[in-house]
Amino acid sequence: MHFHTRILAVLLAAAATQSAYASDGTINFSGELLDSTCTVTVNGQVAPSAATVTLPKLSASMLKTASTVAGQTPFNITLSACSGATTTAAAFFEGGAGVDTLTSNVKNSGTATFVELQLIDANNGSAIKAGDIGQVTGTTRITKNATGNTVLPYAVQYVSTGVATAGTVLGTVTYSISYQ
Repeated sequence: MHFHTRILAVLLAAAATQSAYASDGTINFSGELLDSTCTVTVNGQVAPSAATVTLPKLSASMLKTASTVAGQTPFNITLSACSGATTTAAAFFEGGAGVDTLTSNVKNSGTATFVELQLIDANNGSAIKAGDIGQVTGTTRITKNATGNTVLPYAVQYVSTGVATAGTVLGTVTYSISYQ
């Protein structure tokens, strides 16, 4: 009897330590890898090296209320020597450590405060939310030029998150070229 009690105690202890799990749903993932590729440059700087876009030096007083923008600066991502069967392209600005998850803007790692960098689709003037899947359908796609360079026009601007203070504004974002 003592042996059976001991086994029962072990079985009850094992059952008590297991958590209850319920299946709440299924997630299916879908993607596609294409044979398309191009040589990529940003304002003439060849990728994958980091390119630098320099914004104008402005007075912090221009950004004294939240969501104020200033200093819009254009930049181009240029595709050349493309291969593959796709016909359009656009940049996809990825999320990551350099992107504010609340605003989807590029974080400022410089000394100025209450300011971020906002990406702009230069074709339609709309703000691009870095890391947001909505870019796939919301960002202008450019038809690839079969015989020359394809220019993807974008811009970046300061955007205040409060009363901006003077200092440096530095930011980094990663991008990928999305082909269709």
